[in-house]
Amino acid sequence: MSTDVPIVLVNMPMSAVERPSLALGLLKSVLTRAGLRSSIVCANIWFMEYIGLPDYHLLESSPPEEALVDWLFAGVAFPEFEPDHDAFLDRYFNRTPMHAGKGMAESRANLQKLRLLMGEFIDWTADKVLMHRPAIVGCTSTFGQHVPSLALLRRLSERSPGVVTLMGGANCESVMGRTTHARFPWVNYIVSGEADALMGALCYDILHRGKDIPSADLPFGVFGPAHRKAGYPATPMRDSVPRAVIKNMRDLPLPDFSDYFAELERSLYADRIHPGLPMEFSRGCWWGERSPCTFCGLNGGSITYRQKPAEQAVEEMIEMSTRYGSSRIEAVDNILALDYFEKALPHLTAMPRKLAIFFEVKANLKRHEVEKLASAGIRWIQPGIESLDTRILKLMGKGTTAAHNVQLLKWCRQYGVRVSWSVLWGFPGESDAWYSEMAACLPLLHHLQPGRTVRLRYQRYSPYHYAADKYGLKLLPARAYSYVYPLSEIELADQVYYFEDSEDNDVGGHYAAGDANRRPGLQAVTLAVDAWQRSWYERKLPMLWMRDSGEELTVEDTRAIAVERKHRVKGLKREILLAADEGVPETLLRKRLATANAIQAEIDAAIEDMTARRLIIRLDGRLIGLPLWHPYEQMPATTAFPGGYFDRRAMPVGIHRE
Repeated sequence: MSTDVPIVLVNMPMSAVERPSLALGLLKSVLTRAGLRSSIVCANIWFMEYIGLPDYHLLESSPPEEALVDWLFAGVAFPEFEPDHDAFLDRYFNRTPMHAGKGMAESRANLQKLRLLMGEFIDWTADKVLMHRPAIVGCTSTFGQHVPSLALLRRLSERSPGVVTLMGGANCESVMGRTTHARFPWVNYIVSGEADALMGALCYDILHRGKDIPSADLPFGVFGPAHRKAGYPATPMRDSVPRAVIKNMRDLPLPDFSDYFAELERSLYADRIHPGLPMEFSRGCWWGERSPCTFCGLNGGSITYRQKPAEQAVEEMIEMSTRYGSSRIEAVDNILALDYFEKALPHLTAMPRKLAIFFEVKANLKRHEVEKLASAGIRWIQPGIESLDTRILKLMGKGTTAAHNVQLLKWCRQYGVRVSWSVLWGFPGESDAWYSEMAACLPLLHHLQPGRTVRLRYQRYSPYHYAADKYGLKLLPARAYSYVYPLSEIELADQVYYFEDSEDNDVGGHYAAGDANRRPGLQAVTLAVDAWQRSWYERKLPMLWMRDSGEELTVEDTRAIAVERKHRVKGLKREILLAADEGVPETLLRKRLATANAIQAEIDAAIEDMTARRLIIRLDGRLIGLPLWHPYEQMPATTAFPGGYFDRRAMPVGIHRE
């Protein structure tokens, strides 16, 4: 039975099914506050059910810059465009060989079959959207959602020309949104930037005045049909394109996730999905305001840091957890607010029933800060570690060191905080010899949580993008998009989020035969990280811990690289290992010991013994003690991710749900 809803907001593939769309949840609340009825459609969940779990998992694990999902939907969005599909697939499998599966021919045929099915899926989705008899249909677009959204809106405009179509999200910000609006006329309105403050008034005007609102009456950051005739507005900003930005976050409503949870109850996968609640307590990045990381483009044009008061953040976590019956809270903030340590964490710590919270943080946390996070229920973090070589970290502008990153991994394992992190590679100016040095120390860290190796991606809005000449880069739109959009390279440069260095000879983010000879250091790191990850799939995780009796340290070591399973450390060696626990500079430690009448030769021998036993490593002129203290906290299981967990075991394939 159809239900008239004036505004339908659509979450297209590929958006994670284990959490609702924060953007659409916020907009629904904004519209409700404005007295307008709306409904959120979870087409991302429908898509997973439609194609089946094996194919869905392949698509969600595909690197976004390879544009695989966009390519699948491009035939529906741009039926007049026929690129060389074989060339696209050749490139795709060359860059992502693990996705070839059992056989290249079979995998190619499967992707071509999926591409043909997308028209059927879009028709099915359009039918379900039109059952609401909407006046406005809007899609949110982030990463790989852009072409799927364009495909749906095109089909809706063909099927029901009276429906007003609208897009927003990260892929619509600034010049990307202007290009989308200028080149794809079936999209009536584009919101560039943050829509929270303008969405209610915009939709009210559309409902009462129709599609053709004069450009002078449109909010700043909104492109409408009138702009196609009168021209697009310009601003003094870097790319001259308007972006809507809100200054005060404390007045934002709580997101409405009711439609997502209703859809989840009906899902074929309901018993496999343990949803998390995405929440937002700040926008922008306080570190990026001071010193932007060279590779980061996540904030677009709104890097200026704005935050909700700490007390409000805690109240909202409790309210949302109660409303939806979930203790999983995923903060989508780019960085944790500094004053939350003193103003928010104590309140969370005092709660009788802890929440399970995720935050992104800066990697320069101190030991007591990690302990505070764990006590407050923030037991999963993404600290932006990015590398274990200080020279590479300086290229990134990270404001931290390899020594501190290792210490942070140690403290997180000590207090039971799980860490999401990567070893990024491919930075302009890096030396392969640095990777050889990094690879040598990785086997010593197997008792700490491993990361993964990821190639640097050149993102729009990052310093690498807007100051490419400074870094010796010649960036072009990622080549995969030329097989997706019917646009010239100049137009693509204004449309897409990912870029490639035209003078980079590396074969994608993965090695082809012979690459190991060209970059042996990087290959060594890749193999070492793989071995580190495998060690964490063992029944018992590697461990290195110590106890102190006051006179003797007892050290237990179950790492594969262990020299002995048990060490007894006394006297001068004990003093050195205790000092190294805090990562003391070696010159300072030697000075302290010399003041205590230790002989230099004895100091040298003691330090050499501790490094030979692989209990200490040297990084950045510091001695880093590797053992944890016993007892240590257990980390959350991987299934406990605060952003939600989806059990992806095999399920029925290709079930079409009415």
